[in-house]
Amino acid sequence: MVNEHIKNLSPKSAGAVKSEKAIRLDKGELPFPPSPRVIKAISEAAATINRYPEILGGCLREALAKYTGAKKEQIVIGNGSDELIELAVKVFVKLGEEVLIPVPTFFVYWHSTQIIGANPVFVNRNPDFGLDVKILLNKISPRTKLIFIANPNNPTGNIVSRETIIEILKNVECAVVVDECYYEICQSTVVDLIEKYQNLIVLRSFSKSFGLAGVRIGYAITNEALADYFYRAAQLFPVNKLALVAAEAALSDLEYVNDNLKKICQEREILSQELEKIGLQVYPSKTNFLFVRTKKLGIPSSELVKALSARQIFVADFGLKPGLDAYYFRTAVGTATENQALLAGLKEAIAEFSIK
Repeated sequence: MVNEHIKNLSPKSAGAVKSEKAIRLDKGELPFPPSPRVIKAISEAAATINRYPEILGGCLREALAKYTGAKKEQIVIGNGSDELIELAVKVFVKLGEEVLIPVPTFFVYWHSTQIIGANPVFVNRNPDFGLDVKILLNKISPRTKLIFIANPNNPTGNIVSRETIIEILKNVECAVVVDECYYEICQSTVVDLIEKYQNLIVLRSFSKSFGLAGVRIGYAITNEALADYFYRAAQLFPVNKLALVAAEAALSDLEYVNDNLKKICQEREILSQELEKIGLQVYPSKTNFLFVRTKKLGIPSSELVKALSARQIFVADFGLKPGLDAYYFRTAVGTATENQALLAGLKEAIAEFSIK
């Protein structure tokens, strides 16, 4: 009874059991709680959850228009940017058609493609994880309907230049999704290009910079015609009422957000330097995480990640993921205390492998 392309998807698991004291750096979350205004807004709205949320996001759409400089009709609110990625595939791609994905990058791009029975086409990035436009364009075929570009890229943390994105937009007829979920950290955007390029969709998230990962809310910015089609294909109530008020409250307290991000950027530089000191290669990052290569130590990342998890320190293994060899992991930048625990755990694990 089950569609064959669904059978071919990897099963999900609950993952390792994490204690309350675990150091959680594997999901790229902000280590700080949301603004007190967010908690107050959720508390006040809780008494009304017997009623459905507003269609099209209600007042949040207007708040986002003010925040981004776009028109409210150009904004699509979704259940996290993950849902909007899936929605983009649903809107533009049919069974058997192709989605171009520069790798390594965010796995949800190809997972969402496979869900509908379309074909992800991987395009390898340069050694520094930049994009080679010529190689990308050579992969375009009549069946190519969508391109995903994470900017900054996840898991590598690097920026794709504005000029590179414009060159791609000028030379393709398919839709191009630029995922800017780390925008508040890197301050790099192509939102101003949505009027000029009718095939451009920009994604943003409240999970990272605003600390709302647990309520699942994100948004897309595109031209009015595509925004309308996105909403036609979406569920009637894709975002719950508590998430809507939480996001609106978070936007009202940007000083709190910016203070947290300043701390993260400071800790990111300290952590990067300390990781280099213990023999790891760390790539430059414009995000709240660091991409780390373990090759110089001769230890596959899977072994280090396993050793850390035994100590209740969790980072994300990227060894042998599309576009990568066996020597990469990603760690979020945590609090100073969490980062020191990570460094101590790595030193212990590396010492154990040296003895072996």
